[in-house]
Amino acid sequence: MILRTFVLEIIANSLVVCIAHSTNYYVKSTGSDSNNGLSFATAFKTIQTATNKVKAGDSILVYDGFYKGFDHFYKNSGSAGHEIVYYAMGKDVIINQSCGRGYDGLNIEGNDFIQVIGFKVFGISDPVGTGEDGIRAVLANHITIRNCIVDSCYRGIFTGYTDDFLAENNICKRSFGEHGIYVSNNSDRVIIRNNFCFNNKAAGIQLNPDLSSGAPGISVDVKIYNNICYNNRIGLNLQGVYYSEIYNNLIYNNGSGGGGNGMTFFWGDAATGCNDVKVYNNTVIVPATSQWAILAIDSDSLFVENNVLLSFSNKGSLDIESGCTNYYSDYNLLNDKITMDQGSSYINFSSWQLMGHDTHSKLVKDNASVFKDLAGNDYHLSASSLAFNNGTSDVSNLVKYDLDSISRPQDGIYDIGCYEKQCISGLQNHVQNKTYRYIDLGSKFSFSKSNMDCFIEIYDLQNKMIAKGIEFDKSSFVPGIYIYQVFSARQKIWLGSGKICINY
Repeated sequence: MILRTFVLEIIANSLVVCIAHSTNYYVKSTGSDSNNGLSFATAFKTIQTATNKVKAGDSILVYDGFYKGFDHFYKNSGSAGHEIVYYAMGKDVIINQSCGRGYDGLNIEGNDFIQVIGFKVFGISDPVGTGEDGIRAVLANHITIRNCIVDSCYRGIFTGYTDDFLAENNICKRSFGEHGIYVSNNSDRVIIRNNFCFNNKAAGIQLNPDLSSGAPGISVDVKIYNNICYNNRIGLNLQGVYYSEIYNNLIYNNGSGGGGNGMTFFWGDAATGCNDVKVYNNTVIVPATSQWAILAIDSDSLFVENNVLLSFSNKGSLDIESGCTNYYSDYNLLNDKITMDQGSSYINFSSWQLMGHDTHSKLVKDNASVFKDLAGNDYHLSASSLAFNNGTSDVSNLVKYDLDSISRPQDGIYDIGCYEKQCISGLQNHVQNKTYRYIDLGSKFSFSKSNMDCFIEIYDLQNKMIAKGIEFDKSSFVPGIYIYQVFSARQKIWLGSGKICINY
């Protein structure tokens, strides 16, 4: 059923083999480090042997197998258009041993313009408790981590002093010490998008510049969007980010162990709190044992619009501390309990509006009514959702698509939250209310309610269709995040859509 293989598309569109005068080094688990590494037949056995040789424009092609990590420590850098690329050629290129410098799995330090694509880093231990990482990049600019899975390490992906850092389409889960993705130490022009971060001990995504490690102690131009964070202590934990954008994220069930939040904006270890941050079209729901959907402390000029900010906690939706200046919020969905002093006192929704906040926002009395299936963690909008057509177009310069890559707005008016309710000819058609959920069939997968009367198209995050049918073979997919669209076979109309994570 696969129309074309995802792996071949990636190779064809990547930098791996297209740069003139570059060298491809091959690594396979049955190779030998006494080989020249210049072909599959003469591949190296260890990634480190290739690491020691690469220069700007070169690529390291690693085939399925179990490997010790690599240490790209003060070796050659790439350059713009001539990046050094580490590329996993299969679906099971697994790093299960540290690189040898501390207990990090993959380490990039003191070098720039490096890409790491498609690796699985699993179970890197931290026997001496020094806080090691699955993938680490420090004092390194223009680093890209893409399509990787980091599972059961102290931290997932960690960076420090990394300007122009990109993390996209990664799965970071079960970090037993701290965070899923952690960007630190004055890193500017950071993009974190299309990642799944879940079951991490601390934050799903953490960003703090840490003034104690050197001035200026802020991070400028941070973009965090289209991520899904759940079952962490905190979804997004942000300190000292300036002139930044946070949008289209789905953040739920964080802080279920107590003391966590959906999103936090605060001073912490940075030089100041967050400043001039646009928080648009996020869906944030916190459970009963958590705290607030948003906690903001000592920050300035937060612009909070078109967000679903709901709580099952008795602490309410928001804690916007009195130390936050120029706080602007509107066109959100909120519950009827808000605090400005970490719960020492509370005001209701009406009183909050009288203070000039959330003039056009909506009060939600039944959280479940907003979504298709809250109990099943389906946060698409219900047929009668208050989020439908109650947003503002103030966000239009930034938010042009939703989390499913559906264009916004669908009905002339923006919806609230990370999902836009898809319309047909400007009308809400009853067939959109059907639920098409991912069903795991072992080596295959399908979707509930799918049958011969419908067909499903699956797209990668670059909007390329890679599969069509009603049942799919997992082995044909690189692990990662995909968009699916369901259509009627007879009428050729849209029936439903969603985002799935293929991880095996």
